[in-house]
Amino acid sequence: MLLTDWQQKQLKMQSDGLSLPLNILEGKGTYILVLNLNKETVISVGRLGNLKFDKGYYAYAGSAFGSGGLKSRIKHHLISPKKRLHWHIDYLREAAELKHVWVSYHGERLEHEWASALGNIASAKRIQNFGCSDCKCQSHLFHFRTLKFMQMFHNQMREKGYQIVMFSH
Repeated sequence: MLLTDWQQKQLKMQSDGLSLPLNILEGKGTYILVLNLNKETVISVGRLGNLKFDKGYYAYAGSAFGSGGLKSRIKHHLISPKKRLHWHIDYLREAAELKHVWVSYHGERLEHEWASALGNIASAKRIQNFGCSDCKCQSHLFHFRTLKFMQMFHNQMREKGYQIVMFSH
């Protein structure tokens, strides 16, 4: 769907320079947030306690199958600082810049499969128990020193037939 410049301006949310057309976020699906942390930081993450986060990039796999769908969930992640921190990723989001959002409208919850795929990339460092208190995954957050993982992950998902829409800074 092509939009006029005026429509694009009317439909954009902005945070940290990342722009997302709201109309594209209609529906439910799975997403990945790619964040950049510019220095090593210790963050108190709810019940997980104080965690050391290395400088670099973080990929977080999540899903949005509730009533607000992707639009509501991504909007939540765009807003920083927050009045109340709800999910583990909210704590990291307060310190890190959101660089990319990847979205899939596949009818199934893919967050566990995507978290597993991210964790299987050789350069991935798993942040144990992060973002997975409601499932049996080891983590939904992974650290990478560079953005090279993005192409590897995208290629894996394309081979499986998943279409991913990428929004970048």
